[in-house]
Amino acid sequence: MKKAQTSRSDGTGHEAVRISPSGKIRPIALGAGFTQALAREIVRNLTTLGQMTTRPFRRTPKGEKTKQPPGDYLTLLDTSTLIDGRILPIVNSGFVIGTLLVPEFVLREMQHIADSSDPVRRAKGRRGLEVVGKLKGQKVNAGVKMRVVGEDVADVVEVDHKLLALAKRWNAKLVTVDFNLAQLARAQGVKVLNINDLGQALKMAIVPGEELTIKITHEGREREQGVGYLTDGTMIVVDQARDKVGQDVAISITKVHQTPAGQLFFARLK
Repeated sequence: MKKAQTSRSDGTGHEAVRISPSGKIRPIALGAGFTQALAREIVRNLTTLGQMTTRPFRRTPKGEKTKQPPGDYLTLLDTSTLIDGRILPIVNSGFVIGTLLVPEFVLREMQHIADSSDPVRRAKGRRGLEVVGKLKGQKVNAGVKMRVVGEDVADVVEVDHKLLALAKRWNAKLVTVDFNLAQLARAQGVKVLNINDLGQALKMAIVPGEELTIKITHEGREREQGVGYLTDGTMIVVDQARDKVGQDVAISITKVHQTPAGQLFFARLK
């Protein structure tokens, strides 16, 4: 006696597969309903994949306790970055997205600097606190949020080491202008962004023989020299330009000298 074949429906009354007596599954012509259901399933899975790729950090379920700060692309700011202040125009430029984190222990360090009897240190501390306020209130770059976080590292005393510990704990980047801290961070596997490195990368590429126009701002150290600056702050020493202070002059670059602080250019009048 032959065993009857069985079939399975696609949920719309159309057969999707037919099962032979031997147990083999054989697909048959797909009905319109099955095709539509398959398309809906593909779209649903692609939508889920899109959400996963655009949000690299998972949402925290309600009721789940975590010390991880909310937000995506977490970036810690150290004291030197806030006092330096260049992080503000960088954020406003739109080149940065994500969540900027300032720990309370960094704020305390800046407050201590702002309370210093030394007027220079006091001004630096106040500038850092002012930058924090401007970052919290900035509305130019909607892709950036700034949060002050109370998380601390109780068994660590130094602020720099606390920052490194939090960066590793949260898998966050660290922004600094402190060369030694940047080196230490890299040695410990922490992703670090040194704003000074960014500044060097953005400097104009100038070679000997290039012609420019600059303003001579003051006299140079050597006789008959005048000094001017590029828009990025790079110094240019110009021969025979001592009497051109305050004037815009056409120059030709003669030599490029690399210093620990960056490049120094020498030029002559055209």
